[in-house]
Amino acid sequence: MSEGWQLPPSASETGKSAVVRTGPSGLLLGTTGRGDLAVRLFRPQGTRLLLDVPDYAKWLLAFRAMCLGAHLSIISEDHRPWRTLADVVTAQGGTVDLLRTADKIPGAGRPYRPSLVIDDASNFDGTQASMGAWQAIAVVQSIKTGSAVHALRNCDMALVAGVDSKGQENLRRAYLLNPSQLRQTTNLGQSNVVLAMPRRLVRVDFPPTPTEYRTLFG
Repeated sequence: MSEGWQLPPSASETGKSAVVRTGPSGLLLGTTGRGDLAVRLFRPQGTRLLLDVPDYAKWLLAFRAMCLGAHLSIISEDHRPWRTLADVVTAQGGTVDLLRTADKIPGAGRPYRPSLVIDDASNFDGTQASMGAWQAIAVVQSIKTGSAVHALRNCDMALVAGVDSKGQENLRRAYLLNPSQLRQTTNLGQSNVVLAMPRRLVRVDFPPTPTEYRTLFG
């Protein structure tokens, strides 16, 4: 685990279920005021996701995708922040490639063997790259930058935390969100993230389960 990480408490400490479920369709992110929230990350047409969340949340999303059978391809010039995750994935029977360029990423996934590509590299633009069926590209990028609106518009959804006024404005412009929706991005708790997409935003409690906590961060 990297220095400086502040992990949220595990699901058992927050009173949440200790079981990782896939939800009605797709990958379970967490809970909202209305119940469990799952995202259909792997689809026949592919999915693009922008990630601006703490490192623990990136790991958790990748680990849960692996639990659904996904092969992970992590593109980064610096593998050190990802190496422990890769070791855990391998130890749990999953597969992962740590890459420095996009030359060797899969062209597509399969329904029971999807592909998750994590773009954490400056030499690859996951918001523009082609992708195949049953494949998702998660682009690690701040929503506070000047280019964030363009990146957000090229992504089907965004998972974000720590949203400031600049980030709110970029989300508003990219996804046509109203003031009531944007207010949900304020005063986020330690395990809270926001899932945003065109004309929709929902606040999600996204803690690791006790098993995930021990496996990934213990």
